[in-house]
Formats: sequence, C-alpha cells, structure tokens
Amino acid sequence: MEQFLPKNYFCVILAGGIGTRLWPASRQEMPKQFLDILGTGETLLQATYKRYARFINKENIIVMSNERYKDLTMEQLPELTVGNLLLEPMRRNTVPSVVWASIHLTRICPDAVMLVTPADQLITDEATFEADMRRAFDYVATNERLLTVGVTPTHPETSYGYIQMNGQRAENIFEVKSFTEKPEEQFARMFIESREFLWNTGLFLWSARTFLQTIRQVSSEITEILQRMKDMLSVGEDVPALIQQAFSICPNIPLETGVLEKVDNVDVMMCRFGWSDLGTWTQVFNILPKTRGNNVVISAEGDTEADAAKTALFYSSTDCIVKLPKGKIATIQDLHGYAIIDTPDILMICRKDDLQSIRNFVNDVTLLEN
Repeated sequence: MEQFLPKNYFCVILAGGIGTRLWPASRQEMPKQFLDILGTGETLLQATYKRYARFINKENIIVMSNERYKDLTMEQLPELTVGNLLLEPMRRNTVPSVVWASIHLTRICPDAVMLVTPADQLITDEATFEADMRRAFDYVATNERLLTVGVTPTHPETSYGYIQMNGQRAENIFEVKSFTEKPEEQFARMFIESREFLWNTGLFLWSARTFLQTIRQVSSEITEILQRMKDMLSVGEDVPALIQQAFSICPNIPLETGVLEKVDNVDVMMCRFGWSDLGTWTQVFNILPKTRGNNVVISAEGDTEADAAKTALFYSSTDCIVKLPKGKIATIQDLHGYAIIDTPDILMICRKDDLQSIRNFVNDVTLLEN
C-alpha cells in the first residue's frame, strides 16, 4: 500500500466556479465540477478528490466551494467531513479563496504545506503525477518559495496560460520570469519555438505561512483584511460572519496577476504527466476518443462508449462534439468544427472554439429567462 504524505501536507480543491465556457451543460445551479463531462461515470470533482486521496490522507483534503453548493458537494463526496468543506459566501476569484484556506490551515497546523488545485483537470499519467507532486511538496516544505506547476506545450493553445522559465534552481525547477494568460496564436507559436515556456496547469504549492507572508508584501488592502480577521478571531468572533465580511471587501483578483507576478520568490516545476484543462468544449473534444470523421460523442449516464457512438449519425460532418440526453438520437449534416450540446431545456449549436459567442448566448438566454 502506498504511503500517505506527511500529516502537515494538505490539498485544497477549488470547486466554487460556474464553468460558463461549458454552457449549456454547465450552469450556475449545476456547474461543470459536479458533472460527468467526460462520460466516465464520475464527476470532475469526484475524479479530482480520488486522484489526491491516493497519496494524501482524506483528513488533509479540503474542498472549497460556494455556499449554494454545500449539499451538492457533500452528496458527491460522502466521505468528506463538514469540517473539511470551506464555503465561500460570494465569488471573488482565487486570491480570497486561497487566503482563507491558508488562514484555516495555519490555525489547525502552523507548519501546513498546501497544494492548491482546480477541480476540472484531466491527468492521464497518475503515477508520474503523484511522483511529481510528492517532490513538489518536499521542495516547498524546505524552501520559502511559491511553486507553480507547468507542462511542456504540445501545440499553440490559445485558451491556456503560459509560464516563462528563467534560471534553474533544482532538477526540473526554474525561477519564473513571466506569466502570459491566453495569448494570441502567433505568440503561442513563438512561445513553443523558444522552448522557454510551459503551460500553466493552475496547480500551486507552498507553505501556508509563506503564502500569507507574501500576500502581506504585495497587497496593503489584503494585509488590512488579514489583520482585522486575526484580531476578530482572537476574541472569538463568529467565523462564518467574519468570512462574509472579509469576502465582501476583498478585491476580485486571480493568483497570477494579483500575487505571483509581483514577487520574486516564484518557481515553476516542469512536469511530464499527461495534463489537460477541461474548461472549453474544444479542450474536451481534444482529449476524447474520435469516431469516423474525427467527431466526438459524449456518452449519457449509463451508456457505454459504443452506445454513445450510435446516438449521433454524421453525414459529411467532421471535427464536431455532441452531447445528448439519454435515449436521444441526432442526425448531423454538413457541419465542421461544431459543438451540439442538448440539455432538457436548452439546445446549443455553434462553433466549438467560439468562446465569445458562448458568452453572448449565456447573457442572452439569461435575459430571456428573466
């Protein structure tokens, strides 16, 4: 049996987003992390939790979600204790969430080392992933550094972030020179050709104490909030009320631009485990098996891959992704590069790589429904 990581090593799963780019399957009332997007029989959140539970004690796995998803999270993760579920009162991007998780961990374990992970990733080489994460944990446990995780790009993807490497600090670990979020294709090609850039996986590791010290260096606004929280906690202030107040005044900023770009103690580990983000229909299309014509059909709940292939009939159509309710058949003619996503109340047919149109659809349908 594989040995668990030390007791002061924790995993924080971020599972509070809406996943608008996977609309209409992903909705505010049922976001993508709670869906079986890949037709595997388990949701993205369940797959993520299982991935880390292989080498991190379940008592050390924290899930951070939104208040409205409390029951949904506990239903999908019955082994999760209420004390390991942190609920955001409102959405404020990643910095406030990770700050809160860091405060929580330092209160229960002063020397806590933490891994922060999204709930919407596919890891295809689990053994290599575990080995890389074990080494990453040990690195930040003995160095007061903030560690990002990157993988070598295989194509000029414009919906991923990129990390530029600088001087080497250890085996496969480099100082970070810059971050670039979702570049245009010409820049993505330049990044690949330079061999200086990695895809940003959105995985981060550091000691909770080091992260909080770093936050104090870059944001006077958050520093003030942290001090107020510390003072209020010391006099026994109600924690939910305190978190509500802190989130309401905290800036809405992501980790990369809000913290990591502003400090000089950030490194990146170059890893080789198979990785894909699952944020868009194109990304889902890229990783799933293809039928004839290079099309993808996502199986409905209870269907096998073979069953799913029989539910969509393609005529002179290529590079499409189709998701249908169980028991429904679609015939598709003369479409190339489209997403056909059918839900009980909404049918979307559009180019699968047209993210701006999908955002517009969400806004327009919301207006119709209101």
